[in-house]
Parts: sequence; structure tokens; C-alpha cells
Amino acid sequence: MQATKIQAIVFDFFGVICSEIAPFVLPKYMSQEQAVAYKATIVHDADTGTITQDEMFRRLSAIARVPPEKLHEEFWSYVRIDPEMVALIEDLRRRYRVALLTNALTPFFRQIAAKYDLERLFEVILVSSEEGLAKPDPAFYRLMVVTLRLEPQACVFIDDNPENLEAAGSVGMQTLLFEGADKLKRDLTRLTQA
Repeated sequence: MQATKIQAIVFDFFGVICSEIAPFVLPKYMSQEQAVAYKATIVHDADTGTITQDEMFRRLSAIARVPPEKLHEEFWSYVRIDPEMVALIEDLRRRYRVALLTNALTPFFRQIAAKYDLERLFEVILVSSEEGLAKPDPAFYRLMVVTLRLEPQACVFIDDNPENLEAAGSVGMQTLLFEGADKLKRDLTRLTQA
């Protein structure tokens, strides 16, 4: 059986192109266990668009006992875009279709993308809060594949979370665990030249 040629590379955003945010901000105001629990409930609800970004900050601020505006500022203070990843994506765009599949709040994600001129890098951007779906729901990956009009096997999904990779693999996408830009370059070379 012949391997499917890779046509699209799909990136996660937080933890791959941009620094993680909530896992660093929330433990400043609560225990690690509480931070994990609220990320899985309140932040997840905002990620899927069940509640608005403003409502998420209101709920978290009541728990953290700080104003919502302070939490919003804290989220912004952790935003770091990896220039190596931006350069890698710019290079990959010459040979592949490049897309973004992210669990993120709107407007927070869209403001980051605009500030750092990131939307130009991607042919397709699917944001969980805009689609009502979030990783690791297999339906979110299927939506990306359908949007790209490709077979799942023609897509490589890159994420720093093994659970998200497992879900992408379950719909037939090829996957790579993100462990830094240098390793990703080697992994992509190995995968695309196989």
C-alpha cells in the first residue's frame, strides 16, 4: 500500500506557536488542582463558545478574588510568539497548505493574531470558540479535514498535548508531538521524506 502524500500541515497554537497562558496564570491565584479543574470547566466552556470570554474572566475573577481586567492583563502578559515557529511556517507555506486548529477564546486569539500578523500564515484557521467544538473532540479534526477538502492521511497535525494527537490520529490524520522547533524540523523532514 502506498503512503498518502502529505499535502497539509495543521498546527496547534498555544504551546506550539504561542506560549501557554491559562496553565501559568491560574495557579498564581489558586492551587494547581483547582487551576486544572477550572481550566477543564470554565476555560473549556469559553473555548467552546458556551460562555463568552468576558463571562469566563468574570467567573475566574470571582474565584481568584481579583478584578476581571487584571486577569485579562495577566493572560496578555504571558503571550510570547515563537519567532522560530513563525519562520518555519513561512518556509512550509512554500511547499504545503498550512492551517491552524486551536482551542482558544475569541476575541483573545483574534487580537493576538492581528497584533503579531499571524493570520497571513494560514490558509485555514479554525478556532474552537467560533466552531463550538474543541480538541480532543474528533469532530473538530474532521471539520478541519473537510474544510481543507483533503483525506485525513494527507494532513499532519502538530500539538504539544498527546491527548490531542491521539484524537487526531483516531480520525486518520498523521501526528507529531511538538517538543520544540528544532525537533519539529527534524520530525517533519523524516515524515515528509519517508
